[in-house]
Amino acid sequence: MSAESNVQLRVSSGNQDPPYQAGKWLSLQALIDGQEMAALLNTLGNPYIFLVSGAQPRGSSAYPRQKFIEEYGAYIETLKRGQLPSDALVRTLFAAVWTLSPDHVYAVHVGEDKQLIRICKPVIQLQPHSMDYSPYDQKFRSMMFGQESISWGIQFSYPQMFQDPATHEVVKPNDVAKFPNTGLFQTLQRWMRNNSSATPFLVDEKKINVPMRLGKNCFAWINNHPQLVNKGLKVALPNSGSGE
Repeated sequence: MSAESNVQLRVSSGNQDPPYQAGKWLSLQALIDGQEMAALLNTLGNPYIFLVSGAQPRGSSAYPRQKFIEEYGAYIETLKRGQLPSDALVRTLFAAVWTLSPDHVYAVHVGEDKQLIRICKPVIQLQPHSMDYSPYDQKFRSMMFGQESISWGIQFSYPQMFQDPATHEVVKPNDVAKFPNTGLFQTLQRWMRNNSSATPFLVDEKKINVPMRLGKNCFAWINNHPQLVNKGLKVALPNSGSGE
């Protein structure tokens, strides 16, 4: 039995906990491969993963990290083959939170045998990330969803402001002792700087660098990405190094 499966979450009625209030988000979008995802989670100290996209079986705990890595790896392998990943997998798996402390989330029972995972303190929030390119102004835009959008991994977000549910005071989660996920997000940022690069797209032979990150291992296959192929887009392959 994995360690994360032993975590017992606090159960709330829902009414006893005020809604999670946070803002001034820092966000980072990245497409990395399966090995890079495993390396990232290892570097982060293997945080707890909780799925927050919908109801889970009552009593379920943290999502197994190895299963997350395997399913994320399957998403990448699908792109490598030039095929589209399952929307259901992406919506469920990528709608998650990462936290070093399981007490930053809690469970709310719904129905007879289901529960929802709610956030009560700052955690790294994941969302499926897609982007799109507009030939009209020659710009790439992040978090664009639709039939023509390009699936590009995950958006990782962390708040810089947070309302304490007990005191209702708005605070900055700078104290790593009280808010360990602040350090977790900073480690994630450093890992991304060292192991990924801004993406150098080629559009009509013109290079356009976009801030959405691409893992170093992905350059070998990224031009097989089916949605890039459909749009006639390519990523410029570096001669050496990855640059920023």
